[in-house]
Amino acid sequence: MQIKVIDDKTGRLIDDINCVGFNLQFVTSDGNGQIQKITNLNNGKYGAKHWIKNDIYQPIAKKIKEKLKKEIASFSVLNINKILFIEDIDYIGDEVDRNTDWVMKIKKAPVQLTEYTGYKFIIESREFWMERISEEQIVAHIYSCLKQIDGDKLIEPDIKGWKEVIGNLGYGWETTLSPIHNLLDGFDKEDFMMLKKADKQLMFNLKNA
Repeated sequence: MQIKVIDDKTGRLIDDINCVGFNLQFVTSDGNGQIQKITNLNNGKYGAKHWIKNDIYQPIAKKIKEKLKKEIASFSVLNINKILFIEDIDYIGDEVDRNTDWVMKIKKAPVQLTEYTGYKFIIESREFWMERISEEQIVAHIYSCLKQIDGDKLIEPDIKGWKEVIGNLGYGWETTLSPIHNLLDGFDKEDFMMLKKADKQLMFNLKNA
């Protein structure tokens, strides 16, 4: 990806940037002075121990939305582009006692992050578990997070992981290493090709996530 900044009066190239993502802020010459944003942060370092993984999880989230937006009212207005997916790459879990651990969770983005990038929510996962659980579990985790979004706020699940998830997958589905059923049909290997293959190139260091 390449960003070129050109003087429109002289045609002179002011800057030429090679990048894997961007967060541009600008003010238009004919606007009211309000700062505009264009953000495409798909892969990069976020703070000391997290990596941005929108390139991996965002396509899966969009597919979940498209498949269920007629059945779940909140999905019809859900903007996946306003979600930042980050993954903790330092955490080490306990494969013996897995019941008290969490794999993926959602939270409101800090006000500063929303102002700078436009992201309203952060879905955080732990690489330790994402490398061990099945593709079916990954879909279920992302679905469970997306269903908590209600406009600009978050709601709590009716029971841990939502009753339809428990009903289909059973208790302990979050971290079990045993096979589980598909929560949704229509996913194939291509949907998970990017999983665990992110290039760690772009440094994006904003604290207090």
